[in-house]
Amino acid sequence: MSNFGWWRNLLGQKLTDDEMREIKHPALELYTHVTFKTVQAGALLGMVVIAPVFRLAVGPRTLLAVKETALRYGRNGAIIGLPLGPLMTYGRATSGEGINDDGMFDRAYRLRFNRNQVRVDQASILGSLGGAGGALLLGSSVVSGAVVGLVGGTVAMGLYNTVAAERHL
Repeated sequence: MSNFGWWRNLLGQKLTDDEMREIKHPALELYTHVTFKTVQAGALLGMVVIAPVFRLAVGPRTLLAVKETALRYGRNGAIIGLPLGPLMTYGRATSGEGINDDGMFDRAYRLRFNRNQVRVDQASILGSLGGAGGALLLGSSVVSGAVVGLVGGTVAMGLYNTVAAERHL
């Protein structure tokens, strides 16, 4: 398996230093990381910031209208984040200063050790799966459930990292 160490780290398995250093495809790991972040950011901004501001400005200002707009904007933000992540990474990698192979390896290596980042990714994935499963059981939109779970997991773990996570400075 090409990036088995990355998967094991994401799933929370403790890896040795040698296993953490074995990065066969650092560019793939970096592209994946940035894509996770753009999907998380797009869904969060769409659902929690842009949709409520839009509803306050344009109306109607009912709770149902805000909820429907938040779900739609969150979904659209996540969808926009999917191609935006690879485009942003490619743009940065090929810009004037760029990121060479050593830089890709270094960034992927540091991301593997960044427990806060790994926890946010874990929580957003679990939240997405839980939200989709809950929506399926309730007969709601699976995509909307997944987006709500993604945003909930991202926010919850971001708060946890800010308030309670161990700091290794």
